[in-house]
Amino acid sequence: MDQFMGMQMLMGNLKLPSYPMYWMNEIRINTIADVMPINRYKALRRYIHVVDNSKKDEADNKNDKLFKIRPILELVRDNCHKIEPEPVHSIDEQIIPAKTKHSGIRQYNLKKPHKWGFKMFVRSGSSGIIYDFFLYCGAKSSGREDCSAENVVLRLAERIPKNLNFKLCFDNWFCTLSLCLKLKKIGILTTATIRTNRIAKCPLLSEKDLKKQGWGSFSYKVDANSGLLLLRWFDNKCVHMTSTYCSANTSGNVKQWDQKNRKHIQVPCPQVVKEYNTGMGGVDLSDMLITLYRIPMKTKRWFLHVLVHCMDICKINAWLLYRRHGNQLNISQRSQLNLLQFSSQIANALIMKSKRVDRPIGRPIKKLSTNSDLTETRGRKVQVPTPQNDIRNDEFGHWPNPQINKNKCRLCKKTVRMSCLKCKVFLCLSNERNCFYQFHTK
Repeated sequence: MDQFMGMQMLMGNLKLPSYPMYWMNEIRINTIADVMPINRYKALRRYIHVVDNSKKDEADNKNDKLFKIRPILELVRDNCHKIEPEPVHSIDEQIIPAKTKHSGIRQYNLKKPHKWGFKMFVRSGSSGIIYDFFLYCGAKSSGREDCSAENVVLRLAERIPKNLNFKLCFDNWFCTLSLCLKLKKIGILTTATIRTNRIAKCPLLSEKDLKKQGWGSFSYKVDANSGLLLLRWFDNKCVHMTSTYCSANTSGNVKQWDQKNRKHIQVPCPQVVKEYNTGMGGVDLSDMLITLYRIPMKTKRWFLHVLVHCMDICKINAWLLYRRHGNQLNISQRSQLNLLQFSSQIANALIMKSKRVDRPIGRPIKKLSTNSDLTETRGRKVQVPTPQNDIRNDEFGHWPNPQINKNKCRLCKKTVRMSCLKCKVFLCLSNERNCFYQFHTK
């Protein structure tokens, strides 16, 4: 199964229209096709399951629409909770693209890039790291009695540290004035956009009056008891903002395109708008990173789409944590692995870990031996990269393999004729030096 998941991750990095094409003679991809035969891959793909289906009729699982994928969702979510949180978070929805049918779960939204799919509510940091999520199963079937917009925010904000100046941003679909006051009462600061019909008839300047004053004009009111700010700012049209910690002071300008004069102009921007633009967008960033190398899974079984999406969440979180730690150690961006290199190394480690190399794959091919096969090849020698630590230290399939050609030991740089059958690197194995043991244990 490790190799199967590694192959799926590589298929996301090198996408083809259908998975049998990776084994076709005309366009064979050896890094995937050499791992296992296509019939073995089809069997794993066909019979893969997360839970025992015979337990579906039990009392606790009978009404659970996510029974087939519940353990994976809880496992990934618990690991997301262990990540050190950022000071600014945002809540938004994320779509898992799938056209497979499932009663009460699949959603259709004409305005989304992926119109058919499963809706997932996500809390993310400004860097794109996902800290919490849950799958939407209907208005009253997501594990709580009510799945309204207000309860979605309160559910995702349960794990945010309280009374430590952590900030939360969300859009006007979630926002109400009562929700902002509830979050402030439990110790979470908020900034959000709000719809016109939810401002409780606050006496702000009309859009017509703000339009006369020009771009960047705004009108605001502050509640004397709670400190809640409600602001109407005129951009291309009026935008309503609310916050429990920001002020309405102008904190700079934003560049806007003037269609009438055909040039960019500077528009005054209140602090609450700047805070919202800075904090919001983490979920969209995470969604963009997932889309770059999304793990493919074309199937009619709905829970497999959720399974590979959870793998994508783990992959993106791991890469963003790697980038965070690299920045803390003052490692330059050029020296760090990009997302493609990072995901390729993870896939290679999954494929090579616990892989048997002493047994050939498929039918043996009869080949006549010639004297040219035994002669040393001239020219520049191909440098074999050092495998990842997960492969070096798995203690599985590392056998000494005598070679005709000479090469330098990977540790002591002495010239030897012995290599590792799995790692493909030359190592010393004699009475004087045992680099073979040191390489696979340190």
